[in-house]
Amino acid sequence: MKVASQNLILQWFKTLRGQSRRELSDLIFKIVLGLAMVAIVSPFFMILFQLLSIGFIQLFGSGPGQGIEFLWTFPGAGLEGGIRNALVGTVELIAIASAVGIPLSVLSAVYITEYSPPGIARSIVEFASDVMAGIPSIVYGAFGFAFIVDFLHLGMGILAGSLTLAFMMIPTVLRTTQEALKTVPMSLREASLALGATKWSTTWNVTLRAAFPGIITGVLLAVGRVMGETAPLIFTAGNTLGVPTELQGSGSWVASLPYTIWAYISDPREYLQVKAYGAALTLMAMVLIVDVIANVISRKVTRRIV
Repeated sequence: MKVASQNLILQWFKTLRGQSRRELSDLIFKIVLGLAMVAIVSPFFMILFQLLSIGFIQLFGSGPGQGIEFLWTFPGAGLEGGIRNALVGTVELIAIASAVGIPLSVLSAVYITEYSPPGIARSIVEFASDVMAGIPSIVYGAFGFAFIVDFLHLGMGILAGSLTLAFMMIPTVLRTTQEALKTVPMSLREASLALGATKWSTTWNVTLRAAFPGIITGVLLAVGRVMGETAPLIFTAGNTLGVPTELQGSGSWVASLPYTIWAYISDPREYLQVKAYGAALTLMAMVLIVDVIANVISRKVTRRIV
């Protein structure tokens, strides 16, 4: 066996020596690219394996407190129940944040790309968006607490948490929408205008439709980012074992999956740590569902354009 492996190595070296220097460099470059691809993809599968190894039975099991019962019951005393409060709270937070942040971002991107001439105003908006995209989430949380909760007197709850998440979505959606609009050929706009369409009609029916796949990608990135944020919600949304019953006031506090995962994984009780992995797996599944829906919508719109 040892002799065979040595012969195989010698044969491989002879093959390399028989190749030209250009072919050898090409082979080395391919190997480096392959290793880089593996290094990029492997963390995802490592995280997925870790979550499945512990949280699978919690999310898909049929025992007490598992499966549907885990997803659709409230925590209750001792947090021995499910995560319905966090699941419903996350959906509500993302829905309100998207309803506020996405239209503002898309409309702003359309204005600065299609209507605003190049100049200081556009440069300021683009610079501010780039800076906002790099601000840590804990800073957004501090801003949300100081401005939305305290200065605007909205108090901690679902409205303050959603608005803070909406602020976090704006730079990602705005910049990706702007880049998507820039990729639309000018000939499409000119053809529409030549047929008698107005500027607004061209923007709505031609430009936005052509850029829709890129816009969906930006929205998906923004939703995926804010769906997993914990720090801003600690400052602004509070936490509750139930679901919010009002937008403001004592009944507006809302739980979320990221906050629940952080709280459960930090708890020394073993059954709560298992629930944390189940909640994390649920959060990943929600991101996957959003991804699938966005891709289906994007493909349908693209087919209509073509």
